[in-house]
Amino acid sequence: MIDPSDRQIEAASAELRAGNLVAMPTETVYGLAANAWDETAVSKIFEAKGRPATNPLIVHIYDWTFLDQCAEVPLATEIDQAMKQLDAFWPGPLTLILPKSQRISSLVTAGRETVAVRVPRHPVARKLLKSCNFPVAAPSANRSTAVSPTTAQHVDDELGEQVAVILDGGPSELGLESTILDLTESPPRILRHGGVTAESLAKALHLSVDVLTRGTDKEVETAPSGHRAPGQMKVHYSPRTPVRLKSDWIPVADERAGWIRFHVDTSAEGPEASIVRILSNHGDLKEIARRLFATLRELDQLDLDLIVIDTCEEEGMGRAIMDRIRRASARRDV
Repeated sequence: MIDPSDRQIEAASAELRAGNLVAMPTETVYGLAANAWDETAVSKIFEAKGRPATNPLIVHIYDWTFLDQCAEVPLATEIDQAMKQLDAFWPGPLTLILPKSQRISSLVTAGRETVAVRVPRHPVARKLLKSCNFPVAAPSANRSTAVSPTTAQHVDDELGEQVAVILDGGPSELGLESTILDLTESPPRILRHGGVTAESLAKALHLSVDVLTRGTDKEVETAPSGHRAPGQMKVHYSPRTPVRLKSDWIPVADERAGWIRFHVDTSAEGPEASIVRILSNHGDLKEIARRLFATLRELDQLDLDLIVIDTCEEEGMGRAIMDRIRRASARRDV
């Protein structure tokens, strides 16, 4: 991991205080950060990304003690109890939907009375957040609906001119976004699969996976009043090159296809592809997740006609992987 100097951290903090945008590494993907209390600064996120105002942002804080900067959770309530049960996942790749504080603008929350909050565990992000006296709104640091960035170079390639400082913390550890869990519903419900598995959350909350995941894949793409959480759009995490699931791929003569294989399986060889990338020799889902976005970005630069991606079982980290590739392969004209 690359460790920016204290001077670089302070420079980034100063830019945030001045109302400018900063790219920061997290254990999930790189985030495009702004002062969550500064509506003008937050509006720069939407402008830089081309992000619709109906798509809310995740607010990042240093630890639990800063929660009242962005959310209001009365003690001894059902939400408070659930948060205590989830304590082991913060810091980490878990975002919670909570009742919002009045200090957070409706621009951050897409007009809803709830806010998405996370405590990242990446040491660079934590240093930056600790140096600020305000919460930081930070979606992924890429154009809206495009493939999320997992290196500082990805950010620079796509948004370099819009960002005052890019903090380089090395390649993202997880490579996929955080899990989003709505605690304002009873019982809680997962709105986006990510770095914490449904199985882990179900165990902590003493609920079944079926209860936690009810309706996760049925969120409506259009939400005039604001999406409940990020990651709900039908087309998302999508390169410019068309993407197809391997199960839907019918090769065409003279087609230049890049094939993202999850592992080597000589017993299940398919049609030949112009370019093949193998994400994991043994089909390790964490390794597949970590390398997926970077590989999509790589193949998107190779002037291919099509990118084909393997599929996996939807359990554990496989739920998050399949969510991303389904949205990446969704047609933009439907």
